[in-house]
Amino acid sequence: MSSVNQFSELPVLRSLSWDVVRDPIYDYIDYNRELEARIIDTPVFQRLRRIKQLQLSYLVYPGAEHSRFQHSLGVMYLAGLFSLRITVHLLKEEGKEIDGYKPDVLIEATRIAGLLHDVGHGPFSHAFEDVILSSNPSLSSKGLSDHEKIGLHLIEYTEVSKIIRSGEKLGLDNIYDVVKELLSDREPSNPILRLYRKIVKAWVYPADIMDFLMRDSYYAGTREYGSIDYQRLIRGSYPVKTGESYEHIALDSKSLGALRSYLNNRVQMYENVYFHPVTRAFNRLLTDVLREVDEHLGLTEAVEALAEGRVDKYITLTDEYVYAKLIEMMNNSELREELRSKIKMLVYRKNPWKRIGIDHKIPLIALSGRLDPAILAFRYMDKWVRDLEEHVRDTLRAKIPNIPVDDIWVDSNTLHPAPLSSLVEPHVFYVAYVRSGELVDYKPHSILSFMVNEGIIPKIIVRAYAPRSIVKNKELYRDVSRIVDKAIDEFFNISAIAGGITL
Repeated sequence: MSSVNQFSELPVLRSLSWDVVRDPIYDYIDYNRELEARIIDTPVFQRLRRIKQLQLSYLVYPGAEHSRFQHSLGVMYLAGLFSLRITVHLLKEEGKEIDGYKPDVLIEATRIAGLLHDVGHGPFSHAFEDVILSSNPSLSSKGLSDHEKIGLHLIEYTEVSKIIRSGEKLGLDNIYDVVKELLSDREPSNPILRLYRKIVKAWVYPADIMDFLMRDSYYAGTREYGSIDYQRLIRGSYPVKTGESYEHIALDSKSLGALRSYLNNRVQMYENVYFHPVTRAFNRLLTDVLREVDEHLGLTEAVEALAEGRVDKYITLTDEYVYAKLIEMMNNSELREELRSKIKMLVYRKNPWKRIGIDHKIPLIALSGRLDPAILAFRYMDKWVRDLEEHVRDTLRAKIPNIPVDDIWVDSNTLHPAPLSSLVEPHVFYVAYVRSGELVDYKPHSILSFMVNEGIIPKIIVRAYAPRSIVKNKELYRDVSRIVDKAIDEFFNISAIAGGITL
């Protein structure tokens, strides 16, 4: 975006000072000095250098040591390309302003939203969110139940808010309010802001997901799973009306191959990297440890302080900080031996769990109409996983009476080609028909039908784990695996209707 030729109709962006930083995914990432460089240099953003993008995946893929700092720069870059593309089309129809907003404001606000979308993540990211944030009613009542809400607090109570507001002196009217709307976990009331919010997140192929698929696959060494033709997807995107306002994105019919590849590769990344069986076992250990050391490390306390505008404690929370504290605790003889043992296993990569049996991949076919059963599987997963665990344990008790089955657990994840957060009923995306570079028509299509027609079936992946102490004996391990596999198959055969599952 450093070329002023791209900003011929955008006087404010054209007037800014642009520089670049090298990046392994895009070669160069553009940023402006007046706003973006100042945000990047703040302590609250620099903290992201010390939070790994992939939590514990580096324990399986040694190269996956990259940070949320890098990812955030990448999302800013893609959000800039995407928003510029959408804005150019809107200017042809709307004139110099778009629904009352300067086009410069919409583009720069979208770039900043991409830059700051992950600023609220805690150490170990999603594990922290699951253990500390989402399970605490007190934090929920204070509006601190996820990293998006925390991010808004960090922006509001640090110099980041002042930096963004300073954009108004440059001619970027109301940019702070627009950034907040784009980063909110709720859809903006203004249709045009709903459109630009899709560019960053909550869409089938937003900047956030496109960047992390390419970046994560690069660092994990699995580039074959993260090959995304982001330029084709962005270049093929058009803003469209479904009523009085522009609030949806349509994809050129000629770019559907790029969409198919994106959806397929997204499934491959989740199955082979994000949901790798060893990584999932370590995540279980990590959540146990975080839950038990919360009070010792003041994790919840640091989050609670945000409600009063005190950010210092939270800003110190990084992967590095928690690891350093865990190493101290590991050698503290006053702590329970069981906790110290768990910490040692985490720090020294000693996996206490062994996967038993095979991966069970259950296809999720629509049960009726346009209902996507993957949504139901995701929504009610906790309930049916508990039922499945009990079925597996009861079966083992009957077959091998002396085995301590209460320590056997089931892990299940939804492998959905499209981001579940992007899907609202009816699950529709729009296909554009373009001639000579001009949009001539667009029609709604079912995203589920598109995936099924392309052979990309939503499914859940189910695995069972047991403590290594239970399955040291090879013969016992083989017997337990066979029994567990049969029990899982029985559970889903009992629950199956028309190739799907009832929930």
